Amino acid sequence: MLDILCFGNSLTQGFWHYGLEEPHPYALALKETLVEEEIVEGEIEIDVEGKPGDLVNCPPGQFIDRMRRRLEGEKTYDWVIVLGGTNDLGYGSFSAESIYAGLQKTWSLALASSPTTKVLALTVPESAYVSTKLKRNRDALNKSILEHQEDRYFAFDLHSALPYRAMDDTIKTKIWDDGLHLTDKGYDMMGQLIARRLAELLPGTS
Repeated sequence: MLDILCFGNSLTQGFWHYGLEEPHPYALALKETLVEEEIVEGEIEIDVEGKPGDLVNCPPGQFIDRMRRRLEGEKTYDWVIVLGGTNDLGYGSFSAESIYAGLQKTWSLALASSPTTKVLALTVPESAYVSTKLKRNRDALNKSILEHQEDRYFAFDLHSALPYRAMDDTIKTKIWDDGLHLTDKGYDMMGQLIARRLAELLPGTS
């Protein structure tokens, strides 16, 4: 049995089509890819904890408290996949350093939940919004995420793997929904990409 927690905000929940459609979390394609490509043998259980609009900076956000509450139960996760900071960056009032500090606290909670739990931190993807300040802060935050060193901590550069501006326009319309969120097909691509990163990290699959 492989137990995974996907933790974050709207991009983790699978928010799309302005909330008019049922959420389509990347966890669906993540599980499907892990099974179909025989990356994992045995059962896979994935929980999704995504709250649209939440902030890593607490207060006013509830990111850290949500992680703490999620981990209070008896269930132990093998992997906790964390994506956060998109909303903090969008507000423009939080520094990359403060967002990184909040993420570190979140990762630490997951790592402390059991001696075998591992964290896969995702970098913050692009959006359609153009801002020099936003790009500078996002680049700084993503650099910190990728360079962070800690036992049982791993990172995946989602920002590079799922670009907005560099993507072909035909593909972009199928993958990106409103310039911030993805379509159902976009979340499926996200799940497939994360599954292949996990394949590099899981024992016996590299």
